[in-house]
Amino acid sequence: MGGFGSGRRSNRWTTDDCLRINLSSLKQFGMLQRHCMTRREQVWSQYGETIAQLTLVTDVHCLEPSPCLRVTGHAFGKAIDCVVYLEEQALPYGGERWYALCPRTGRRCAALVLPPGQTHFASVKGWHVAYGSQRECPIHRGHRAIDKAQKRLKALSKYTRKPTRERLVDRLIERQVFVEEQIDKLAQMVF
Repeated sequence: MGGFGSGRRSNRWTTDDCLRINLSSLKQFGMLQRHCMTRREQVWSQYGETIAQLTLVTDVHCLEPSPCLRVTGHAFGKAIDCVVYLEEQALPYGGERWYALCPRTGRRCAALVLPPGQTHFASVKGWHVAYGSQRECPIHRGHRAIDKAQKRLKALSKYTRKPTRERLVDRLIERQVFVEEQIDKLAQMVF
C-alpha cells in the first residue's frame, strides 16, 4: 500500500511539456517599461527540432488603453494569436511587480503556459496543468535537488561566509545520501 508507482494516474500535461512565458523574464528583457511598445522573437526547441516560433509584443500604455501582451506565431503546428492583459502592482519600497490576467480564470499569475495542441496562453491553474515535480519519484526529485544545490554552490561569491558555504555543502551531501538510500531500497525491492 502506497508503494512506488501506486496511486492515481493521469494523462494531464505537465509544465515541462508546455511552452512557458515568465513575466519576470519579460521585465529583465526590458519589455515592461512605461509608455513603451516592445517586440521580441522567441524560439522554443526540443530534441534539436523547433517546436514554436513566437513574436511577443508588449504594449504598456502606448497604443492600448491598458497594458497587454500579444503573442503571435506558430507552436506545435498551429497558428497562435492571443492577447493577454497585464496588471501592475506597486511595491512598498518603490518599483512595481507585473502580473498577467489569465484569460480562462481572470486571476493574476506570474507565468503563462501553452499546452500542446492549444492556441492561446493561460495560467497553470487555468489549463489545469500539473507541475513536473509532482509526478517525479523520490530519486528524480533528489537528483533535481542535488542539481539545484550544486548550481547555487557554484554561483556563490568568493566572499561568501564560511558558515553559509558549509551549510550548502552539508545540504548537498544530505541529498546525495538520500538518493543513494532510495536507490538501495529500490534495489532491495527488486531482488
